[in-house]
Amino acid sequence: MASVVPSRPWTRTAVQAAALGSLLFPVGIFAWLLAHPAADPSLIVPLQHFEIVTAVSLLAFGLAILLAIAAVQIAQYRILFLCLGFMAMGGIFAVHGIETPGILQRGEAAKYAGAVVGVSAYLSLFVPALFFAASYTPLTAAFERRLPFSPAGWLIVLLGTALLIYGGLAVSTELIAELPFGVRPYSTAMAATTIALLLFSAWRQSRSYLVARLPLQGVLVISFMLLVEAQLVMMMGQVWRLSWWLYHLLMLIGVGLAVWSLAAQRAKGMSLRAVMEATLELEVKVGIELEHAESIAALAAAVEAKDENTRGHNTRVAELALRIGRAMELPTDTLRTLARAGLLHDVGKIGIPDAILNKPGPLDADEWTTIKRHPEMGHDILARLPSLQREAEIVIAHHERVDGSGYPRALRGEQIPLEARILAVADTYDVLISDRPYRQAFDRERALRILREESGTHLWEPAVRALTRSLGEREDAQQAA
Repeated sequence: MASVVPSRPWTRTAVQAAALGSLLFPVGIFAWLLAHPAADPSLIVPLQHFEIVTAVSLLAFGLAILLAIAAVQIAQYRILFLCLGFMAMGGIFAVHGIETPGILQRGEAAKYAGAVVGVSAYLSLFVPALFFAASYTPLTAAFERRLPFSPAGWLIVLLGTALLIYGGLAVSTELIAELPFGVRPYSTAMAATTIALLLFSAWRQSRSYLVARLPLQGVLVISFMLLVEAQLVMMMGQVWRLSWWLYHLLMLIGVGLAVWSLAAQRAKGMSLRAVMEATLELEVKVGIELEHAESIAALAAAVEAKDENTRGHNTRVAELALRIGRAMELPTDTLRTLARAGLLHDVGKIGIPDAILNKPGPLDADEWTTIKRHPEMGHDILARLPSLQREAEIVIAHHERVDGSGYPRALRGEQIPLEARILAVADTYDVLISDRPYRQAFDRERALRILREESGTHLWEPAVRALTRSLGEREDAQQAA
Protein backbone atom coordinates (compact mmCIF):
# COMPACT_ATOMS: atom_id res chain seq x y z
CA MET A 1 0.00 0.00 0.00
CA ALA A 2 2.89 2.37 0.73
CA SER A 3 3.97 2.29 -2.88
CA VAL A 4 0.62 3.61 -4.05
CA VAL A 5 0.69 6.91 -2.16
CA PRO A 6 3.79 8.47 -3.81
CA SER A 7 2.37 7.78 -7.26
CA ARG A 8 -0.52 10.21 -6.86
CA PRO A 9 1.44 13.47 -7.35
CA TRP A 10 3.13 11.93 -10.39
CA THR A 11 -0.23 10.93 -11.82
CA ARG A 12 -1.55 14.48 -11.42
CA THR A 13 1.62 15.93 -12.93
CA ALA A 14 1.41 13.52 -15.85
CA VAL A 15 -2.20 14.47 -16.53
CA GLN A 16 -1.38 18.17 -16.42
CA ALA A 17 1.58 17.62 -18.74
CA ALA A 18 -0.62 15.69 -21.17
CA ALA A 19 -3.20 18.50 -21.10
CA LEU A 20 -0.53 21.10 -21.79
CA GLY A 21 0.87 18.98 -24.59
CA SER A 22 -2.57 18.59 -26.18
CA LEU A 23 -2.78 22.39 -26.36
CA LEU A 24 0.76 23.08 -27.55
CA PHE A 25 1.00 20.30 -30.15
CA PRO A 26 -1.68 21.70 -32.55
CA VAL A 27 -0.15 25.18 -32.26
CA GLY A 28 3.26 23.76 -33.13
CA ILE A 29 1.88 21.87 -36.15
CA PHE A 30 0.09 24.97 -37.43
CA ALA A 31 3.15 27.19 -36.99
CA TRP A 32 5.34 24.65 -38.80
CA LEU A 33 2.91 24.42 -41.74
CA LEU A 34 2.80 28.21 -42.05
CA ALA A 35 6.59 28.31 -42.04
CA HIS A 36 6.80 25.58 -44.72
CA PRO A 37 4.20 26.39 -47.41
CA ALA A 38 5.39 23.51 -49.59
CA ALA A 39 4.26 21.09 -46.88
CA ASP A 40 0.85 22.77 -46.65
CA PRO A 41 -1.04 21.38 -49.66
CA SER A 42 -4.47 22.45 -50.84
CA LEU A 43 -7.21 19.92 -49.98
CA ILE A 44 -10.49 20.88 -51.68
CA VAL A 45 -12.83 18.11 -50.59
CA PRO A 46 -16.32 19.56 -49.98
CA LEU A 47 -17.91 16.28 -48.89
CA GLN A 48 -15.31 15.66 -46.19
CA HIS A 49 -15.70 19.27 -45.04
CA PHE A 50 -19.44 18.75 -44.72
CA GLU A 51 -18.92 15.51 -42.77
CA ILE A 52 -16.52 16.90 -40.16
CA VAL A 53 -18.61 20.05 -39.68
CA THR A 54 -21.75 17.92 -39.25
CA ALA A 55 -19.96 15.79 -36.64
CA VAL A 56 -19.04 18.91 -34.64
CA SER A 57 -22.60 20.23 -34.94
CA LEU A 58 -24.17 16.98 -33.73
CA LEU A 59 -21.81 16.79 -30.75
CA ALA A 60 -22.55 20.41 -29.85
CA PHE A 61 -26.30 19.82 -30.11
CA GLY A 62 -26.02 16.67 -27.99
CA LEU A 63 -24.10 18.54 -25.31
CA ALA A 64 -26.65 21.37 -25.46
CA ILE A 65 -29.49 18.90 -24.83
CA LEU A 66 -27.74 17.45 -21.76
CA LEU A 67 -27.04 20.93 -20.44
CA ALA A 68 -30.66 21.97 -21.05
CA ILE A 69 -31.85 19.03 -18.94
CA ALA A 70 -29.41 19.96 -16.17
CA ALA A 71 -30.40 23.64 -16.37
CA VAL A 72 -34.07 22.77 -15.85
CA GLN A 73 -33.26 20.39 -12.98
CA ILE A 74 -31.03 22.86 -11.15
CA ALA A 75 -32.74 26.06 -12.35
CA GLN A 76 -29.42 27.82 -12.93
CA TYR A 77 -28.73 30.52 -15.49
CA ARG A 78 -25.04 29.58 -15.68
CA ILE A 79 -25.83 26.13 -17.05
CA LEU A 80 -28.50 27.62 -19.30
CA PHE A 81 -25.96 30.00 -20.87
CA LEU A 82 -23.55 27.11 -21.49
CA CYS A 83 -26.44 25.24 -23.10
CA LEU A 84 -27.24 28.22 -25.33
CA GLY A 85 -23.57 28.52 -26.28
CA PHE A 86 -23.26 24.95 -27.52
CA MET A 87 -26.72 25.17 -29.10
CA ALA A 88 -25.63 28.25 -31.07
CA MET A 89 -22.39 26.53 -32.07
CA GLY A 90 -24.27 23.48 -33.34
CA GLY A 91 -26.82 25.50 -35.30
CA ILE A 92 -24.52 28.05 -36.92
CA PHE A 93 -21.79 25.52 -37.66
CA ALA A 94 -24.41 23.28 -39.29
CA VAL A 95 -25.18 26.13 -41.69
CA HIS A 96 -21.43 26.43 -42.26
CA GLY A 97 -21.42 22.79 -43.40
CA ILE A 98 -24.61 22.79 -45.43
CA GLU A 99 -23.49 25.85 -47.38
CA THR A 100 -20.20 24.23 -48.40
CA PRO A 101 -19.97 24.91 -52.16
CA GLY A 102 -20.87 21.73 -53.98
CA ILE A 103 -23.11 20.26 -51.26
CA LEU A 104 -26.44 22.09 -51.64
CA GLN A 105 -25.43 25.08 -53.73
CA ARG A 106 -23.97 24.62 -57.20
CA GLY A 107 -23.28 26.82 -60.19
CA GLU A 108 -24.10 30.49 -59.69
CA ALA A 109 -25.54 29.87 -56.22
CA ALA A 110 -22.18 28.51 -55.04
CA LYS A 111 -20.68 31.99 -55.41
CA TYR A 112 -22.53 33.40 -52.42
CA ALA A 113 -22.51 30.06 -50.59
CA GLY A 114 -18.78 30.49 -50.02
CA ALA A 115 -19.41 33.85 -48.37
CA VAL A 116 -22.05 32.26 -46.11
CA VAL A 117 -19.50 29.62 -45.11
CA GLY A 118 -17.06 32.35 -44.04
CA VAL A 119 -19.66 34.34 -42.11
CA SER A 120 -20.95 31.21 -40.36
CA ALA A 121 -17.44 30.08 -39.46
CA TYR A 122 -16.76 33.21 -37.43
CA LEU A 123 -20.26 33.43 -35.96
CA SER A 124 -20.10 29.76 -34.89
CA LEU A 125 -17.46 30.69 -32.31
CA PHE A 126 -18.33 34.33 -31.63
CA VAL A 127 -21.95 33.76 -30.55
CA PRO A 128 -21.12 30.76 -28.30
CA ALA A 129 -18.24 32.73 -26.74
CA LEU A 130 -20.71 35.45 -25.75
CA PHE A 131 -22.90 32.89 -23.96
CA PHE A 132 -19.92 31.10 -22.37
CA ALA A 133 -18.51 34.34 -20.97
CA ALA A 134 -21.95 35.40 -19.74
CA SER A 135 -22.20 32.21 -17.69
CA TYR A 136 -19.07 33.19 -15.73
CA THR A 137 -19.74 36.88 -15.14
CA PRO A 138 -20.44 38.09 -11.57
CA LEU A 139 -23.56 39.80 -12.96
CA THR A 140 -25.09 36.41 -13.78
CA ALA A 141 -24.48 35.17 -10.24
CA ALA A 142 -25.96 38.38 -8.84
CA PHE A 143 -29.27 38.40 -10.70
CA GLU A 144 -29.55 34.62 -10.38
CA ARG A 145 -30.25 35.22 -6.69
CA ARG A 146 -32.99 37.73 -7.47
CA LEU A 147 -34.79 36.55 -10.61
CA PRO A 148 -36.97 33.45 -10.98
CA PHE A 149 -35.63 30.86 -13.41
CA SER A 150 -38.95 29.81 -14.96
CA PRO A 151 -39.07 32.40 -17.81
CA ALA A 152 -35.46 31.64 -18.77
CA GLY A 153 -36.40 28.41 -20.50
CA TRP A 154 -37.97 30.46 -23.25
CA LEU A 155 -34.47 31.61 -24.20
CA ILE A 156 -33.91 28.12 -25.63
CA VAL A 157 -37.04 28.47 -27.76
CA LEU A 158 -36.01 31.98 -28.82
CA LEU A 159 -32.49 30.90 -29.80
CA GLY A 160 -33.83 27.84 -31.62
CA THR A 161 -36.17 30.07 -33.63
CA ALA A 162 -33.31 32.48 -34.42
CA LEU A 163 -31.13 29.59 -35.65
CA LEU A 164 -33.92 28.32 -37.91
CA ILE A 165 -34.39 31.81 -39.37
CA TYR A 166 -30.63 32.14 -39.87
CA GLY A 167 -30.49 28.78 -41.64
CA GLY A 168 -33.48 29.64 -43.83
CA LEU A 169 -31.99 32.97 -44.86
CA ALA A 170 -28.62 31.38 -45.55
CA VAL A 171 -30.07 28.70 -47.85
CA SER A 172 -32.74 30.69 -49.68
CA THR A 173 -31.37 34.26 -49.94
CA GLU A 174 -28.13 36.17 -50.40
CA LEU A 175 -28.73 38.25 -47.26
CA ILE A 176 -26.29 36.33 -45.01
CA ALA A 177 -23.64 36.35 -47.74
CA GLU A 178 -23.74 40.15 -47.77
CA LEU A 179 -22.79 40.39 -44.09
CA PRO A 180 -19.16 41.58 -43.70
CA PHE A 181 -18.25 39.25 -40.81
CA GLY A 182 -16.30 36.82 -42.97
CA VAL A 183 -13.88 39.43 -44.38
CA ARG A 184 -11.28 41.71 -42.82
CA PRO A 185 -11.17 43.90 -40.83
CA TYR A 186 -14.53 42.77 -39.44
CA SER A 187 -13.52 39.12 -39.19
CA THR A 188 -10.32 40.08 -37.35
CA ALA A 189 -12.20 42.19 -34.82
CA MET A 190 -14.74 39.43 -34.30
CA ALA A 191 -12.02 36.80 -33.90
CA ALA A 192 -10.12 38.95 -31.36
CA THR A 193 -13.30 39.45 -29.34
CA THR A 194 -14.05 35.73 -29.49
CA ILE A 195 -10.57 34.85 -28.25
CA ALA A 196 -10.85 37.31 -25.35
CA LEU A 197 -14.23 35.91 -24.30
CA LEU A 198 -13.04 32.30 -24.49
CA LEU A 199 -9.87 33.10 -22.53
CA PHE A 200 -12.01 34.76 -19.86
CA SER A 201 -14.23 31.66 -19.68
CA ALA A 202 -11.20 29.36 -19.47
CA TRP A 203 -9.65 31.49 -16.72
CA ARG A 204 -12.82 31.49 -14.62
CA GLN A 205 -13.30 27.75 -15.11
CA SER A 206 -9.65 27.06 -14.20
CA ARG A 207 -10.25 28.69 -10.81
CA SER A 208 -12.86 26.04 -10.07
CA TYR A 209 -10.52 23.30 -11.24
CA LEU A 210 -7.64 24.47 -9.04
CA VAL A 211 -9.93 24.23 -5.99
CA ALA A 212 -11.67 20.89 -6.55
CA ARG A 213 -9.65 19.32 -9.41
CA LEU A 214 -12.62 17.43 -10.82
CA PRO A 215 -12.10 15.89 -14.29
CA LEU A 216 -14.89 17.72 -16.10
CA GLN A 217 -13.73 21.04 -14.62
CA GLY A 218 -10.32 20.56 -16.24
CA VAL A 219 -11.75 19.22 -19.48
CA LEU A 220 -13.93 22.30 -19.85
CA VAL A 221 -10.83 24.50 -19.50
CA ILE A 222 -9.07 22.49 -22.23
CA SER A 223 -12.17 22.68 -24.44
CA PHE A 224 -12.27 26.47 -24.18
CA MET A 225 -8.55 26.69 -24.98
CA LEU A 226 -8.93 24.39 -27.99
CA LEU A 227 -11.67 26.68 -29.27
CA VAL A 228 -9.29 29.62 -28.82
CA GLU A 229 -6.75 27.81 -30.99
CA ALA A 230 -9.46 26.98 -33.53
CA GLN A 231 -10.28 30.68 -33.82
CA LEU A 232 -6.62 31.57 -34.32
CA VAL A 233 -6.20 28.94 -37.04
CA MET A 234 -9.41 30.07 -38.73
CA MET A 235 -8.19 33.66 -38.77
CA MET A 236 -4.61 32.98 -39.87
CA GLY A 237 -5.04 29.96 -42.12
CA GLN A 238 -5.65 29.92 -45.86
CA VAL A 239 -8.92 28.35 -46.99
CA TRP A 240 -8.71 24.70 -48.07
CA ARG A 241 -5.07 24.39 -47.05
CA LEU A 242 -4.07 21.54 -44.72
CA SER A 243 -3.33 24.09 -41.98
CA TRP A 244 -6.85 25.52 -42.40
CA TRP A 245 -8.37 22.09 -41.85
CA LEU A 246 -6.77 22.03 -38.42
CA TYR A 247 -9.37 24.40 -36.96
CA HIS A 248 -12.16 21.94 -37.80
CA LEU A 249 -10.23 19.20 -36.01
CA LEU A 250 -9.67 21.43 -32.98
CA MET A 251 -13.39 22.18 -32.72
CA LEU A 252 -14.20 18.49 -33.06
CA ILE A 253 -11.78 17.56 -30.28
CA GLY A 254 -12.83 20.47 -28.05
CA VAL A 255 -16.55 19.64 -28.15
CA GLY A 256 -15.92 15.89 -28.23
CA LEU A 257 -13.81 16.07 -25.05
CA ALA A 258 -16.62 17.82 -23.16
CA VAL A 259 -19.18 15.24 -24.32
CA TRP A 260 -16.85 12.33 -23.47
CA SER A 261 -16.04 13.64 -20.00
CA LEU A 262 -19.69 14.26 -19.18
CA ALA A 263 -20.61 10.77 -20.37
CA ALA A 264 -17.76 9.26 -18.34
CA GLN A 265 -18.96 10.94 -15.14
CA ARG A 266 -22.50 9.73 -15.79
CA ALA A 267 -21.18 6.20 -16.36
CA LYS A 268 -19.66 6.32 -12.86
CA GLY A 269 -23.13 6.77 -11.45
CA MET A 270 -23.14 10.55 -10.90
CA SER A 271 -26.40 12.24 -11.77
CA LEU A 272 -26.35 14.91 -14.47
CA ARG A 273 -27.29 17.45 -11.84
CA ALA A 274 -24.45 16.42 -9.52
CA VAL A 275 -21.92 16.53 -12.36
CA MET A 276 -22.85 20.05 -13.42
CA GLU A 277 -23.12 21.39 -9.86
CA ALA A 278 -19.62 20.09 -9.13
CA THR A 279 -18.18 21.28 -12.44
CA LEU A 280 -19.44 24.84 -12.13
CA GLU A 281 -19.41 25.04 -8.31
CA LEU A 282 -23.17 25.58 -8.23
CA GLU A 283 -24.01 23.51 -5.17
CA VAL A 284 -25.80 25.56 -2.53
CA LYS A 285 -23.82 25.55 0.73
CA VAL A 286 -24.75 26.96 4.10
CA GLY A 287 -21.36 28.62 4.55
CA ILE A 288 -21.64 30.42 1.23
CA GLU A 289 -25.09 31.74 2.13
CA LEU A 290 -23.60 33.19 5.29
CA GLU A 291 -20.81 34.81 3.29
CA HIS A 292 -23.20 36.39 0.78
CA ALA A 293 -25.76 37.75 3.23
CA GLU A 294 -24.50 39.88 6.11
CA SER A 295 -27.98 40.20 7.62
CA ILE A 296 -28.34 36.40 7.73
CA ALA A 297 -24.91 36.00 9.30
CA ALA A 298 -25.67 38.63 11.95
CA LEU A 299 -29.07 37.16 12.85
CA ALA A 300 -27.74 33.60 12.94
CA ALA A 301 -24.90 34.69 15.22
CA ALA A 302 -27.36 36.47 17.51
CA VAL A 303 -29.43 33.30 17.87
CA GLU A 304 -26.31 31.23 18.59
CA ALA A 305 -25.26 33.66 21.32
CA LYS A 306 -28.77 33.77 22.82
CA ASP A 307 -29.43 30.04 23.16
CA GLU A 308 -26.26 28.41 24.46
CA ASN A 309 -27.90 25.00 24.82
CA THR A 310 -28.52 24.64 21.10
CA ARG A 311 -25.30 26.10 19.71
CA GLY A 312 -24.74 24.83 16.15
CA HIS A 313 -28.35 23.66 15.84
CA ASN A 314 -29.32 26.22 13.20
CA THR A 315 -26.39 25.37 10.93
CA ARG A 316 -27.04 21.64 11.30
CA VAL A 317 -30.73 22.08 10.48
CA ALA A 318 -29.82 24.12 7.40
CA GLU A 319 -27.41 21.38 6.26
CA LEU A 320 -30.03 18.66 6.83
CA ALA A 321 -32.68 20.67 4.99
CA LEU A 322 -30.30 20.98 2.02
CA ARG A 323 -29.72 17.22 2.10
CA ILE A 324 -33.45 16.61 1.95
CA GLY A 325 -33.89 19.17 -0.83
CA ARG A 326 -31.11 17.64 -2.94
CA ALA A 327 -32.51 14.14 -2.41
CA MET A 328 -35.87 15.47 -3.66
CA GLU A 329 -34.07 17.13 -6.63
CA LEU A 330 -35.46 20.56 -5.85
CA PRO A 331 -34.24 23.51 -7.94
CA THR A 332 -31.38 25.69 -6.78
CA ASP A 333 -33.49 28.69 -5.80
CA THR A 334 -35.51 26.46 -3.45
CA LEU A 335 -32.31 24.98 -2.00
CA ARG A 336 -30.97 28.47 -1.36
CA THR A 337 -34.21 29.43 0.40
CA LEU A 338 -33.98 26.25 2.48
CA ALA A 339 -30.42 27.08 3.54
CA ARG A 340 -31.37 30.57 4.64
CA ALA A 341 -34.58 29.52 6.37
CA GLY A 342 -32.70 26.77 8.19
CA LEU A 343 -30.15 29.24 9.49
CA LEU A 344 -32.91 31.60 10.63
CA HIS A 345 -35.70 29.26 11.70
CA ASP A 346 -35.16 30.00 15.42
CA VAL A 347 -34.41 33.71 15.04
CA GLY A 348 -37.56 34.48 17.05
CA LYS A 349 -35.87 33.05 20.14
CA ILE A 350 -34.00 36.34 20.35
CA GLY A 351 -37.17 37.68 22.01
CA ILE A 352 -37.56 34.77 24.45
CA PRO A 353 -36.25 35.32 28.03
CA ASP A 354 -32.93 33.63 28.82
CA ALA A 355 -34.43 31.99 31.90
CA ILE A 356 -36.74 29.96 29.64
CA LEU A 357 -34.26 29.22 26.86
CA ASN A 358 -31.55 28.03 29.24
CA LYS A 359 -33.75 26.30 31.80
CA PRO A 360 -32.01 23.02 32.77
CA GLY A 361 -35.23 21.01 33.10
CA PRO A 362 -38.60 20.60 31.34
CA LEU A 363 -40.72 23.70 30.74
CA ASP A 364 -44.02 24.30 32.51
CA ALA A 365 -47.24 25.21 30.67
CA ASP A 366 -46.71 28.99 30.82
CA GLU A 367 -43.12 28.66 29.66
CA TRP A 368 -44.25 26.49 26.74
CA THR A 369 -46.81 29.13 25.80
CA THR A 370 -44.02 31.72 25.75
CA ILE A 371 -41.55 29.70 23.73
CA LYS A 372 -44.20 28.71 21.19
CA ARG A 373 -44.36 32.38 20.23
CA HIS A 374 -40.89 32.24 18.60
CA PRO A 375 -42.13 31.36 15.07
CA GLU A 376 -44.32 34.48 14.99
CA MET A 377 -41.58 36.61 16.51
CA GLY A 378 -39.13 35.28 13.92
CA HIS A 379 -41.58 36.14 11.16
CA ASP A 380 -41.94 39.69 12.46
CA ILE A 381 -38.15 40.14 12.49
CA LEU A 382 -37.56 38.79 8.98
CA ALA A 383 -40.60 40.48 7.44
CA ARG A 384 -38.82 43.80 7.92
CA LEU A 385 -36.12 42.72 5.46
CA PRO A 386 -37.29 42.85 1.80
CA SER A 387 -34.83 40.13 0.73
CA LEU A 388 -36.14 37.61 3.30
CA GLN A 389 -39.89 37.69 2.72
CA ARG A 390 -40.09 34.05 1.60
CA GLU A 391 -37.90 32.96 4.50
CA ALA A 392 -40.24 34.81 6.89
CA GLU A 393 -43.21 32.74 5.68
CA ILE A 394 -41.22 29.54 6.18
CA VAL A 395 -40.00 30.47 9.65
CA ILE A 396 -43.50 31.13 10.94
CA ALA A 397 -44.63 27.72 9.63
CA HIS A 398 -41.74 25.47 10.67
CA HIS A 399 -43.66 24.11 13.69
CA GLU A 400 -46.85 23.45 11.72
CA ARG A 401 -47.78 19.77 11.29
CA VAL A 402 -49.37 18.09 8.28
CA ASP A 403 -52.36 16.90 10.34
CA GLY A 404 -53.07 20.43 11.55
CA SER A 405 -51.83 19.86 15.13
CA GLY A 406 -48.95 22.34 14.89
CA TYR A 407 -48.65 25.99 15.75
CA PRO A 408 -49.11 28.97 15.52
CA ARG A 409 -51.82 28.81 12.80
CA ALA A 410 -52.77 25.10 12.79
CA LEU A 411 -52.08 24.79 9.07
CA ARG A 412 -52.35 21.35 7.50
CA GLY A 413 -51.04 19.55 4.42
CA GLU A 414 -50.20 21.76 1.47
CA GLN A 415 -51.28 24.86 3.36
CA ILE A 416 -47.81 24.62 4.89
CA PRO A 417 -45.06 25.95 2.59
CA LEU A 418 -42.98 23.19 1.01
CA GLU A 419 -39.76 24.46 2.58
CA ALA A 420 -41.40 24.60 6.03
CA ARG A 421 -42.47 20.95 5.71
CA ILE A 422 -38.88 20.02 4.90
CA LEU A 423 -37.50 22.22 7.68
CA ALA A 424 -39.78 20.54 10.22
CA VAL A 425 -38.23 17.15 9.41
CA ALA A 426 -34.68 18.49 9.58
CA ASP A 427 -35.39 20.36 12.83
CA THR A 428 -37.02 17.34 14.47
CA TYR A 429 -34.20 15.00 13.50
CA ASP A 430 -31.47 17.30 14.81
CA VAL A 431 -33.33 17.81 18.09
CA LEU A 432 -33.62 14.03 18.51
CA ILE A 433 -29.92 13.31 17.93
CA SER A 434 -28.67 16.23 20.06
CA ASP A 435 -28.07 16.40 23.81
CA ARG A 436 -30.54 18.61 25.64
CA PRO A 437 -30.56 19.73 29.31
CA TYR A 438 -33.51 17.43 30.02
CA ARG A 439 -32.30 14.30 28.11
CA GLN A 440 -29.42 12.67 26.28
CA ALA A 441 -29.29 12.42 22.49
CA PHE A 442 -31.00 9.48 20.76
CA ASP A 443 -28.96 7.32 18.41
CA ARG A 444 -29.55 7.59 14.66
CA GLU A 445 -31.68 4.45 14.38
CA ARG A 446 -34.05 5.51 17.17
CA ALA A 447 -34.34 9.03 15.79
CA LEU A 448 -35.22 7.73 12.32
CA ARG A 449 -37.73 5.33 13.82
CA ILE A 450 -39.47 8.23 15.56
CA LEU A 451 -39.52 10.20 12.30
CA ARG A 452 -41.12 7.27 10.49
CA GLU A 453 -43.72 6.91 13.25
CA GLU A 454 -44.68 10.57 12.87
CA SER A 455 -44.54 10.46 9.08
CA GLY A 456 -47.87 11.32 7.49
CA THR A 457 -49.32 12.74 10.71
CA HIS A 458 -46.94 15.30 12.16
CA LEU A 459 -44.20 15.18 9.53
CA TRP A 460 -44.33 15.27 5.73
CA GLU A 461 -43.71 11.74 4.48
CA PRO A 462 -41.75 12.60 1.26
CA ALA A 463 -39.28 14.66 3.31
CA VAL A 464 -38.83 11.86 5.86
CA ARG A 465 -38.14 9.39 3.06
CA ALA A 466 -35.70 11.82 1.43
CA LEU A 467 -33.79 12.32 4.70
CA THR A 468 -33.59 8.58 5.31
CA ARG A 469 -32.37 8.03 1.75
CA SER A 470 -29.84 10.86 2.04
CA LEU A 471 -28.40 9.59 5.32
CA GLY A 472 -28.14 6.10 3.87
CA GLU A 473 -26.24 7.39 0.84
CA ARG A 474 -23.88 9.33 3.11
CA GLU A 475 -23.16 6.24 5.22
CA ASP A 476 -22.48 4.16 2.10
CA ALA A 477 -20.07 6.81 0.81
CA GLN A 478 -18.19 6.91 4.11
CA GLN A 479 -17.87 3.11 4.14
CA ALA A 480 -16.63 3.08 0.54
CA ALA A 481 -13.99 5.70 1.38
